[in-house]
Amino acid sequence: MPGPVFLETERLELRTVEEEDADLVQEGRMNPEIRRYITSFRAPRSHAAVAEEVPADDGVHLFVVPRAGEHGGRSVGRAALDHVDETDGWANISFWLFPEAQGSGYATEAAAHLVAFGFRERGLRRITANAVAPNEGSIAVLGRLGFTHEGTQREKTMVDGEYVDLELYGLLRREWPGVDAVLDID
Repeated sequence: MPGPVFLETERLELRTVEEEDADLVQEGRMNPEIRRYITSFRAPRSHAAVAEEVPADDGVHLFVVPRAGEHGGRSVGRAALDHVDETDGWANISFWLFPEAQGSGYATEAAAHLVAFGFRERGLRRITANAVAPNEGSIAVLGRLGFTHEGTQREKTMVDGEYVDLELYGLLRREWPGVDAVLDID
């Protein structure tokens, strides 16, 4: 079971990822629908190696846990702010959901609150993200959050046997409209 609640949203609890959650992390790493878009998941890792990775940096790694409904009380994915650079004030955001939870708005909701946390609590001035070109879901989430497309690394990575582009995105604190605007909360 994921750790304590770190952030709460209208529909979600964002819970810390603990060493003992390595099985759940490994389940995501091994899911072909997730792994195909996340290059760091492609190399097989042992359970022990995954457990060692979990608390490895000073980033924020959270499980996405709906409070109610079909998926209530169990993790449906992860969201993270990592590669935190305190000197230059930036970090990278990443997120994934198990296929059965995709299309629910959970990724947008979790990522919006994580972006707000990064700007407000961590004092970041910039958050970056990347997505492989075929990953239309993640690209749509980044668009809803207000990220700007900053570039393309052509034929950077392989997906389904062919090289595809890696799209690079960035969001500056001064451009962030806030959680309420992104999620259209009155």
